[in-house]
Amino acid sequence: MWHSVWNDAAILNRVSALLAVLALGVFGTIAIKWLAARPVFAIQRVVVTGEMRNADPAQIAAAVQHGLRGTFFTMDLAAARDALQKVPWVRQVSVRRQWPGRLGIAVEEHQPLARWNDTALVNTQGEVFDAEYGEELPDFYGPDGTAGEVTAHYREFSAPLRTLQLGIDALSRSARGAWDVKLDDGMTIALGREQVGERWARWMQVREGYRDRIAQGGQ
Repeated sequence: MWHSVWNDAAILNRVSALLAVLALGVFGTIAIKWLAARPVFAIQRVVVTGEMRNADPAQIAAAVQHGLRGTFFTMDLAAARDALQKVPWVRQVSVRRQWPGRLGIAVEEHQPLARWNDTALVNTQGEVFDAEYGEELPDFYGPDGTAGEVTAHYREFSAPLRTLQLGIDALSRSARGAWDVKLDDGMTIALGREQVGERWARWMQVREGYRDRIAQGGQ
């Protein structure tokens, strides 16, 4: 069998052509990788966009510099993005190549909404993050994983308070699901665990009906 194959010119020609194509593909890949790594394709400019009020530009610059490994073609964009997302206050970041020789970085900051369990912050999406912040914020308390639920109730409870020029100073959810609302006038409303929204609506009706007496410190 092998003797007949080696003597078959048509088969040998096809095998030779296949080997030539494979060799060309291997050498072509090597050549492309070699060319892509040349200094001529180095990143020449980094453009950072996005409104940044709390993130430290120096930390972002350091993360960018640390993440810039390789050329325009060989840079690991995922590694650069991961390095940037470790910077405090950075919520999301996208990294894109922009020909020729430019890297575009779009940064989205966390927007602080409240403090979380006295150890972290909650953003406007109900996500917990770690950062330093010196301005006044309401306090949220709850078990791990409930920040989104607390944020949703905060928006629900806050909306009708605006007409009374009141705000929420602290909002607490216990491990058993009971809710306490402390207003910025010092009053605390215990809502319990069930029909929380309905109870809050009834409280608002009482508050409206007895506004003057409450303002005077009456029972």
